[in-house]
Amino acid sequence: MIHRNSTLRFSRTPALIRFFLIASILIALIAPMNFVLITPGPATSLFPKVLTIKDSQGVRSYPVNGQINLLTIYITNPETDVYGAQVVGCWAWGDCAAMPRSDWYHDGATDEAETKSGTKDMVQSQNVALIAARGVIARKFPTVDISQIKDSSIKVSLENTGGPSGGLVFTLGLVDLLTPADLLQGRNIAGTGTIAKDGTIGAIGGVTEKILGAKKAGASILFVSKENCSELPTRVEDITVIAIEKIDQAIDYLKSPYAGEAKGKKGVNSAGIRGCASVGA
Repeated sequence: MIHRNSTLRFSRTPALIRFFLIASILIALIAPMNFVLITPGPATSLFPKVLTIKDSQGVRSYPVNGQINLLTIYITNPETDVYGAQVVGCWAWGDCAAMPRSDWYHDGATDEAETKSGTKDMVQSQNVALIAARGVIARKFPTVDISQIKDSSIKVSLENTGGPSGGLVFTLGLVDLLTPADLLQGRNIAGTGTIAKDGTIGAIGGVTEKILGAKKAGASILFVSKENCSELPTRVEDITVIAIEKIDQAIDYLKSPYAGEAKGKKGVNSAGIRGCASVGA
């Protein structure tokens, strides 16, 4: 058996190649990227100042025993450049998401146009929420008559916020204000999703960031659309995330006992995600 000694030799990367590699990395870090950055925004409590009933023409409103939070996200404006270093930092820090710009803005979008569109969507979601609230109250609380309530009777005091994702929350808030049922039972909850006139809950963007926002607000429950199931993390802690298709499901859940819900406190196991056959990775 013959053993031969051999010498392993490693060639050194030529200086010119190393220079181009380093230069390419630096250029990528300072070059504008076709992404937007999304981070959790502040949660806004609906009661007692944001959502109120005025000039109700004899229709009674009821005191609220708890809180409902409207969730927001921060997203870079369409005319704002996002650089490679920001995208890398976003991925590294974790409390942020970098997503393709085309997922949020169309070609030629401007800051002014997006602001106007977001404001219009917010107002429309409030109007549709009243229609949806009428429907679910008629189905779940048939003895309550809110036929005299008009759009002008609903006051929403909310600045610098746009988009349609508050529809679910506005509808829940109206049902709580306009019916004698103690839906919240002292709980602090949150929700995010669009609302249709028939009470259907639609998907929204930034659902993962809104889960973080709900947890920071101390919410024990977060209602989302079933259409967002594939975007949810496989595991959540300290909050119960409930995916629904109709606003009626949220009402039914809130009216039922809630012993198994997460309490939003450190060390308390969450009930996790309900209503999804599968969730994202």
